[in-house]
Amino acid sequence: ASQKERQYVVKVSGFSEQAWGSRGVAIGYDLSQQHWQETLRRALEGFQTSPSILQVFHKGQVVVVEYYDPSTEEVRSMEGRVRLSPYYGVADGKAELAGVLATICPKDKKIIHGMKDAVMVPCAVG
Repeated sequence: ASQKERQYVVKVSGFSEQAWGSRGVAIGYDLSQQHWQETLRRALEGFQTSPSILQVFHKGQVVVVEYYDPSTEEVRSMEGRVRLSPYYGVADGKAELAGVLATICPKDKKIIHGMKDAVMVPCAVG
């Protein structure tokens, strides 16, 4: 597959020791064709012990966020890419949105996760 056709991400499940930070994440267009094929093969071969998912890769929207910097005791702003993580609860057999966490990383980062440079904030729903 061409680089343009590799707009996918492979992520290992949350039960793997590789499932935190940006470990266990591979973005197809960032890898050579050979490395991408090896990544897919390993994901399939290891599926029984460490399931992985394959999904279309979407770059996070660029936003400006203000945050408190305790080292300078100032409010600062940062341009970053945002990822929204919904959290659901089940009550009486019905899944309901319980909350959303926004994680904003510096815009030069491709993989958005709770790195030390990230701003993580709860979002209002409704």
